[in-house]
Amino acid sequence: MRSIILLPLIGLLASGLSLAQFGGREGDVVIYAVSAKGVGDPVVVPATTVNTATDFETRDPLKMPTQPFGPDFPGEFFVTLHSEANDSFRFVIQKEDILTQHNRFLGAGKVLIMQGIDRLVIPDKEPVDLTAGLYAPFPVGVDFGPELPILEANSFLWTAAPFFPLIQAADPSFKGSMVPADKTGSEYVLTLGQFMGIIPFKGWDKLYPNVGWPQGVDEKFVERDAALGVTVRLIRIRGGRKTPPFMIRANTHLAVLSGSVQIAPLNGTTTTLTRKQYAFVPNGFAITLTNPKEYTGIYK
Repeated sequence: MRSIILLPLIGLLASGLSLAQFGGREGDVVIYAVSAKGVGDPVVVPATTVNTATDFETRDPLKMPTQPFGPDFPGEFFVTLHSEANDSFRFVIQKEDILTQHNRFLGAGKVLIMQGIDRLVIPDKEPVDLTAGLYAPFPVGVDFGPELPILEANSFLWTAAPFFPLIQAADPSFKGSMVPADKTGSEYVLTLGQFMGIIPFKGWDKLYPNVGWPQGVDEKFVERDAALGVTVRLIRIRGGRKTPPFMIRANTHLAVLSGSVQIAPLNGTTTTLTRKQYAFVPNGFAITLTNPKEYTGIYK
């Protein structure tokens, strides 16, 4: 059973409402965090904690080779950032002005657009522009598209499926069995989705009180999908703030959406990640996160 905030995205998208993409302010770092195969909540740990896992890694998808989706989708490419049983995370590129035909999802996926504009073509209706900050969960069997990116679209995609790409070309008349009679598959997916910019941040010092979280470390809770065993949130760290040592007892994918962050395994080497860069943090692996940007304001 999925727990998710449902928002009327079709109306918001069509209205042209101007929203902050991810809800951060100048000087903030905002990180997309997807935790799978475990309990997806942060836990403060002693500074003496010893990490035993060896598969912590950082990656820059812009410096990695891309792979094509295949001949049916000539404008779509991906970079595999992490892949293991029931837990894969990829960076997806949709090239500008190349049509993605109507398709169906053979596996469930969680998608966050982090850059660009992907125009969704809905038969006999006005097109809908999907912009950065849109998060959408795609159930197995749903149909979607056609799509025509008018600015190259970049997304992060998580799936538990053992194969990729998740999509297969579909006849224009195909409609997923779960889609209501009065909607297309694309419209149905949008009813499941939400804009990051209008979800409020909540401080970890308030959500997890009296354990050492400072003000200025916050989250937007997005989704906890118990069926797939995945928790999705955005993490914001104000300028100059550093987390205490903490771990998440699940595999966790961290992708920087804006700003920069210093990520350091306990007793390990610090790495600075900037926009679009990625870290895989294994289950139970203790780290700290620091926003190196100076900030002298008041944290609320």
